[in-house]
Amino acid sequence: MSQGDWQLSQGDALTRFLFSAAKAERFAEFYTGEATDPAIDYHFRNGAGPKEASFCRRVFRETHARRAVDPLQALPCHDVTFTGESDTVSFSDFRHVAFHVQRWLTVDLYAPDAGEFRFRLATCGGVRIWNQGQPIVCFTPFTRNQMQPIEVKLPLNAGQNRLLIHLDELFERDTLFALQMIYLDTPALGVALPDVDGTAVNILNQFAGGLRPELAAFNHTVRVRCNEPAPDGLVCGGELHGMGNDNFTALQLDFGAVEAGTTALSLPLPPETGEAHYQLRLTLTRAGITLTRYLGVNVMPDAPVKASADTLAGRKQEALRYTARHGMDRTGRLLAMLHLGDTGPACERLLQTTLKRISAREDCSDFSLVPLLWIWRYHQGEHFPPTLWRRVKSTLLGYRYWLDEPGCDVMWFWSENHALCFHTAQYLAGQFFPEERFIASGRSGREQQNIAHARLMQWFDAIEVHGFVEWNSAPYYPVDYIGLFALYQMAEDAVIRERARGLIDRLMLQSALHYQHGVAAGTMGRVYEKELLAGSLTELSAYGTVAWGQGGYNRKCASLPLFCASDYVPPAQAAQSAHLTHGALSAWYRCGGGNIVVWKAPGVSLSSCVDHHTGEAGHQQHLVDLQFASRFDAKIWINHPGEAEPGGEKRPSFWAGNAVMPRVVQAENRAMLLWDIAGDPLPWTHLHLPVEAFDCVIPLEAGRIVRAGHAFAAVLCTAPPQAITQGLTAGSECRAMGRQVAWYLDAGQGDDAAFAAFCTRIAALTFHLDPARQKAWVRDAASGDEMAIDMAGTHHPFPALKDGELRVEHTGVKG
Repeated sequence: MSQGDWQLSQGDALTRFLFSAAKAERFAEFYTGEATDPAIDYHFRNGAGPKEASFCRRVFRETHARRAVDPLQALPCHDVTFTGESDTVSFSDFRHVAFHVQRWLTVDLYAPDAGEFRFRLATCGGVRIWNQGQPIVCFTPFTRNQMQPIEVKLPLNAGQNRLLIHLDELFERDTLFALQMIYLDTPALGVALPDVDGTAVNILNQFAGGLRPELAAFNHTVRVRCNEPAPDGLVCGGELHGMGNDNFTALQLDFGAVEAGTTALSLPLPPETGEAHYQLRLTLTRAGITLTRYLGVNVMPDAPVKASADTLAGRKQEALRYTARHGMDRTGRLLAMLHLGDTGPACERLLQTTLKRISAREDCSDFSLVPLLWIWRYHQGEHFPPTLWRRVKSTLLGYRYWLDEPGCDVMWFWSENHALCFHTAQYLAGQFFPEERFIASGRSGREQQNIAHARLMQWFDAIEVHGFVEWNSAPYYPVDYIGLFALYQMAEDAVIRERARGLIDRLMLQSALHYQHGVAAGTMGRVYEKELLAGSLTELSAYGTVAWGQGGYNRKCASLPLFCASDYVPPAQAAQSAHLTHGALSAWYRCGGGNIVVWKAPGVSLSSCVDHHTGEAGHQQHLVDLQFASRFDAKIWINHPGEAEPGGEKRPSFWAGNAVMPRVVQAENRAMLLWDIAGDPLPWTHLHLPVEAFDCVIPLEAGRIVRAGHAFAAVLCTAPPQAITQGLTAGSECRAMGRQVAWYLDAGQGDDAAFAAFCTRIAALTFHLDPARQKAWVRDAASGDEMAIDMAGTHHPFPALKDGELRVEHTGVKG
């Protein structure tokens, strides 16, 4: 122990620390803030936001960056960090209002001799370091969600050095809060955790690293397979956090002692836990040591409620009843309850939480504000006492509707869905209260309506030409629908109503192309891991159920109740695309700078966004998607991860988006991806292929052939993909090492004879990559057919389309 329990060599990341609980305090809660009027061109971009720091952050820098921090006030550090494959310690999270969050960490470093030892230090937030009580580092850039690096020399004594580290950051909605310490010098350093047995830490760390949760939790039980048998004396607990934009309160969980030698955990959740996406923060405690492993959990319904009505009107009523009874605690559920006359204590509680959220100007409160205006329009004066309705009115008049109104909050105004909701809310509030004075702006309602009208016209002008940058997005189309259905149903201006209906029609037609037997699938302009891993739980899937049948209802209700309470009827062509029963279709459309190609058969669909920002840094764009009709989780995609650990907070993350964007081409049922990822920290791409979701998986030297129901596909790679057999993604991930790599997907449908012929054809293919020419090609020796891709984009050009044009052709099935 005298020289530590672990060695830190040159190039290694220091990731073992003891850390404290979080100290979190509201920041600038009673500041008036400021009003700005930035020029917005309404040509939206993924990940784009204001160039200047927020008012809150500027104040925070002025008051906190160089303040004195007393190490004697450090909170006790007990828990052990767990980073998995990542080289970064992260405390990232989401806060709807501004919070100042602080953490303390400690570690012992053992130096062979006294001297200065170089580290590359990087942080999202600010970091201060003391050695034996003496300050040695203060680095406080406080740049939101951007890791800022600096090279530092840590003065260490010969032998033991106890470091105390203080981290703090201003949380503004989704916030990266992280520390990275890469050792740069040559003499190895020893590492230990103060007063903690390193062997015990290793045992617990090894067990935690080998946990493999099943994707879906059924019967309110999270099942986790263990690559390492459970050690003796292990106790499990944790917290369950909601991943939706609802009023879910984190649940404290106690799973009790785990029997030594156990190789599978069954973790029961409270029976009242509704089906949804959750994050399970699983705490593992043994021998006085605790570490936490974050697991994504998709709680599935015990008995999925399938659509039974054979008419649109009937399915709308079914969805409203399901939402009123089981929906997430958000304003959409309240709307469904009032529409059905299903009132009571739960209804009033939902209204109170809605008003609290809007009055606090929480981030995403604009998503609640629009349904509240719908409720005012159709139910004002009903069910609740007059005093509560007066509070509704004062909440609507007191809100901050745009950046040009004073405010000190962390609301996000800069994405296409938020801009639409803010403008819709301002327009309708002004329409409903034309002579009232709005508190934040000081304007009359009529002035608010006129200003919002001009902004909506700009928004429609841009979207009608460019399309949605968040194309086909399972998490964000339902948010777009909040504003669109409210305008369609309630705007007094006929032009606005018609433009809203036109965009709803466009979204319905596009979504139908990607709808695959109850699942909203396909390439998406913006998505998170949770939607990719459990598509049947998305609200966009429930939209498909109401519009076209086949699927089931779920608890998501950002805007579905608005659709169901409206008189809107989707275009007949959308139903034809959604209910494909024979042959196949091919489709092309442009959306938000993306060129979208779709091929769809009854049992499988393949879609891509081609030639989209090739070689640039990506965000949350999901470029290629292969979805089978047999199961929601029979889904395949390929990406270059933005971080090394599944379930992280980065954008792009492990599964969602690309750190470096590839060249993509698609020709009907075949697609290719080509990467050049020189210089990126992660020199590999990977395939999501959940083996258990398929009827058969045939390994090939260069990839895999899969079959699900009457559909099948092949995935090939120029760098033979290696199956991951341990950890969170065992059984669902294959990695291809290499900075220049190409992937090929080929889909088909048919009977046993068609599948046998498909396998024979795939076996005869040759797949080559020429790094010097940055070109790859697949050749069928029997037919002479060849498909090629290069970084220059000279192959398979996208067809010329007019603005907003959707081209759909019915074809036969290749295979």
